[in-house]
Order: sequence, then C-alpha cells, then structure tokens
Amino acid sequence: MVYKRAWAEISLDNMAHNIAVIRGLLPAGTDMMGIVKADAYGHGAVDIARAMLFNGADSLGVAICEEGVQLRQGGIEGPVLVMGFTPAPLLDSVVKHNLIQTVFSKDGARALSEAAARHNKRAVIHIKIDTGMSRLGFLPRAESINEICAIAQDSNLFVQGIYTHLATSDQLDHEFVFEQQARFDWVLKELQGQGLNIMKRHIANSGAVAQIARLEHTSNIPLVDKNRFMDIARVGILLYGLPPSAEMAETCAPLGLKPVMRIKAQVSQVKRLAPGVGISYGHIYKTKRESTIAVLPIGYADGYPRRLSHGGKVLVRGQLAPVAGAICMDQCMIDVTDIPEVSPGDHVTLLGNKEEGISADDLADIVGTISYEIVCGIGKRVPRVYVHNV
Repeated sequence: MVYKRAWAEISLDNMAHNIAVIRGLLPAGTDMMGIVKADAYGHGAVDIARAMLFNGADSLGVAICEEGVQLRQGGIEGPVLVMGFTPAPLLDSVVKHNLIQTVFSKDGARALSEAAARHNKRAVIHIKIDTGMSRLGFLPRAESINEICAIAQDSNLFVQGIYTHLATSDQLDHEFVFEQQARFDWVLKELQGQGLNIMKRHIANSGAVAQIARLEHTSNIPLVDKNRFMDIARVGILLYGLPPSAEMAETCAPLGLKPVMRIKAQVSQVKRLAPGVGISYGHIYKTKRESTIAVLPIGYADGYPRRLSHGGKVLVRGQLAPVAGAICMDQCMIDVTDIPEVSPGDHVTLLGNKEEGISADDLADIVGTISYEIVCGIGKRVPRVYVHNV
C-alpha cells in the first residue's frame, strides 16, 4: 500500500531476526518475555505481540492493564504480565482477561483477591521486589517476607513468579547490579526458609542480556553471567533492534540486531527559492544561495521532534538532506539543493539505521533524549505498515 503522507514501515523479518539472536544468547531453560508496553515501543502492540509469539517468545509483558486487554481483544492468547499498577476498579478486567498481575503490596494483593473471588477464579500474580530501582516493589526486609508469605496463603491468588528490575544494567559499570542481585538472592533465600519456593524467578532485562556479548568477547571483567538469568529474561528494546543505551551501543554492535522501524514520508512539494529567503516559523533558517526546498507532510504532531529543526537530516535518493527551518506541527522542510531531481511523490526516510546516519540513537542524540522516546513518540496519525525484507 502506498500512503500519500507519512508511514512507519515495521519489518517483521527484522523482528524475527532479533528474536533469534536474543534467543541464541539465553541459557537453556530461560524463557523469553517480549515486552510490548507502550504500543510495543511505538511499533504496534497487537501485530508485534503476534510476531513475537510466532517467532519464539514465550510470554509478553505490558505496563498497564489496558494494554493487556488490548492484546486479548486482538486475539493474543499467550501469557501476559502486567508489570505496573492497576487501579482497583480495573482488577476485574485483569481477572476476566486472564492477565498476570504484578503485586507489590499487601493492599494490592487483597484487592486482586476480592476481584478474583467475584469471578470465581484464581488470579495469577508475580511478586515485585524493589532491590534498588526505587519504583514499585516490596523492599528486601523481614516485614516484606512475612507479607509475601501471607499473600501466598490466599486461596484466590497463585504466586507464579517473583522478579526485580535492574537499574544500571545498561551501563558498563556493574557494581550496583551485583548489589541488586545480592538483595534479590536474600529475598529468595528467606522465602525458601519459610517454605515458599516460587516457580518463575526473573531479574534480567535488555541491558543484562546485552552484557552477554561482553561476557563472551571480554576476559578479566566481572559481568552478569548466564547463571543469573534464572527462569525468564524480560527483553524489550533489544528486540526492536536498538541498544539499551548509547553507552551500550558498542557492546551491542557484534550482535547484528536490525532496527524494526523506519519512518517515511512522500515529498508533497518542491520549490526553488532565491538567496536570503526565510523558511518556516521564526525564519531560523535562511537560504544562503539559490536553493531547492522540499516540503514533507510530517511534523511534531506525528512524533517527529521539533528539536530536529537544529541538526536533523533525512535520506532522499540515497543522500542526506538537512532539515530547513523549524519543524511545524504537520509539516517540515528539507534542503535538497545538492540532490538532483527530487520531485513530489519521492519517498523520504526520516528514521532509518545507523549506517544511514538517521537511526533512533542518532535522532535521540540531537534531541537530547533516548532512542526509546523517539520510537515511542511516533504518533497514531502515522500508520504502521507491516512488511518483509526491509
């Protein structure tokens, strides 16, 4: 399908490739949970969830109940963990749609138990431990052990899993990772001492998975080792072909991951302007010579950040062209003076890969953010087109 404005090409082949790469890194016996929160990092939750499960993911993770319900309504039947807070009025939806709820307080467990009883079901839960992220989770202390054991006695609840989230695994310095591991180990040991052995334990995120590349190519550096992955690895940004941080880009490079998303638009108009002509709001860009300017029908309302007005580039006919002037809500302009034969209808790539110089990391560096925000920010006005061999 050819769109007359702008679209996001989502490569299912690249997603399958990334899943295979990550699956090859995980130790035997470790399941892969594909994270599809935030509309699958902007890639389209239902279609990506289906592709993940088809290509080898064992389960899925979302941030909020509504995301899990969306998957169920889209026909997704695999295990789905809700990793965030669910308000009490929505707990009935969790139970009704057979979602797995993260529990991080006794009050939350009680409310879910009541919802499960209303539906004559036993709700499946994973316990969250706060080992240093300082977000949701039971703190690793004796009081928490008692509360978790009490929750496990609730006949309306089934404690299937327990997990924590690493705060610094996307950094090369791993000192704090080891502290978090030790705290999590303490919780597991204390629970086992109380006779509670939880089936699925998980600690590894994308940052921890990426560290395997260092583990296998570097010596004499203490790193997260494969034995620490336990029963599930929760993999998000890596599956979309992006490193978990700029600091980890070099570590991830040998993995050969492929970006799944490309943002494209069609040229809507091309015009020749004289020297000294201002372009867009505020005239922050003025032509220094007779120039050819192309107009693109995509702007910051579509998720193409306005900060790319300063330093942004796009790919036209195999060459990079600079953004010319302030990016508007619905449009932006590019200077194609040095690129011959640009015409209305030409396809322009605004987000591509590292080799092209317009990867999500490249854009994030200009904007002053992270690649996650770039891809998650692509708006709903930009249709997702699922393709092969991009």
